[in-house]
Amino acid sequence: MNTNQFVTITEGEPLQQTFSRRTLLKGSMIAIGGLALASCSSRSVTSKEVVELTQEDIMIPHLPPQFEGMTVTLASDFHSSPYMSPKDLKNIVSRINELKSDVILLPGDFVTSKIEELPPIIEAFSELRAKHGVYASTGNHDHDVDCEAISQGLEEIGITMLRNENRAITIGGEKLHLLGIDDDASESILDFTKGKYAPHIDATFKGLPENAATILLCHRPYQFDAFAQTKIGIMLSGHTHGGQIVLARIGRNVISLCSLASNFVDGFYDAKSVGSYSRMYVSRGLGVVDIPYRLNCPPEITQFTLHSPVMAKAMKG
Repeated sequence: MNTNQFVTITEGEPLQQTFSRRTLLKGSMIAIGGLALASCSSRSVTSKEVVELTQEDIMIPHLPPQFEGMTVTLASDFHSSPYMSPKDLKNIVSRINELKSDVILLPGDFVTSKIEELPPIIEAFSELRAKHGVYASTGNHDHDVDCEAISQGLEEIGITMLRNENRAITIGGEKLHLLGIDDDASESILDFTKGKYAPHIDATFKGLPENAATILLCHRPYQFDAFAQTKIGIMLSGHTHGGQIVLARIGRNVISLCSLASNFVDGFYDAKSVGSYSRMYVSRGLGVVDIPYRLNCPPEITQFTLHSPVMAKAMKG
C-alpha cells in the first residue's frame, strides 16, 4: 500500500508565514528558475501551507509475527525557527498524534541555529503520544547548537534519545530493536565496515542478537550503503528536506541542488551491497533552512505499517 494525501496542518487554516525581504527575494529567484525547468508539477508549496501524509507498507527482515501490522510514524527536520513557530509545531504534533501510531520516530534537526529555539520544541513535543514510545536521534543542526542540552530537554519530556545505542520493543516475548546513531558519529560506519576501530558503531550494535529485526535512525542518509553491510532491516533518515527546491523529477531522479551532493534525496532506496536486504527511507521533513520556501517538495509525515516475512509466507502458503 502506498497512499498520499495533502492536508492543511491546521483544520482549514494555513500555518503562519514569516518572510524577510531578503529571503523572499532569494526564494523567488530560485523558484522562478524552478518553474521554468520543472517537468512534472509546477505547483509551488511554501514550507507550512500543506503537509503530505504518506502511508507505506514495509517488510522488516526477521520481524517476529507478533509485530505484524504495527504502525510507525516518521517525522523529521522540524527546524524550530521564525519559519516554524510554536503554533506550527503544536499543529504538527496534533497531526502526528491523529495517526495513532504504535511508535513515533524522529531522526533529528529539532532546532536550526540557536538554543532559544528549543523551548517551543519541548512545549509542543511534550504532547506526543504513542503506545510503544517516542524515540529520537540527533541531527547536524542539533550538534551545531547544543546537542547535550537538546537531548536532555527531550529526555525530560519522555522522548527516548538513541545516541549510539539500541533499545528493544518487546511483544509476546519477541523483540524489535530500534537503533540510533548521533549525527557526528555516523561517518564512522566507514571504519567499522573496514574492520577498524569505531566505538560509536560498536556501541550502537552492542548486544544485538544475530538475525535481529532492526530499524536504524540516522539523520543523514549519505552512508546508507555502508550501513547496509551490517544488514540492518531499514534505515530511516531525513536531512535532505527532499531537495526543498526541486526543479524537476524524472522518474526517481530529483533535480535539485541537494542531488548534486547526495544520491539519496527522498523516498525508498535499496542496498547495493551484495547479499544485503537493507532498505532506507529518506523523509522530506517538515521544516526549512536558508530559504522559507519549498518548490515541488511538500513537507512530509510518513506512517509505515510493518509486516513480518513469516506472516507473508504463511499467507502465500
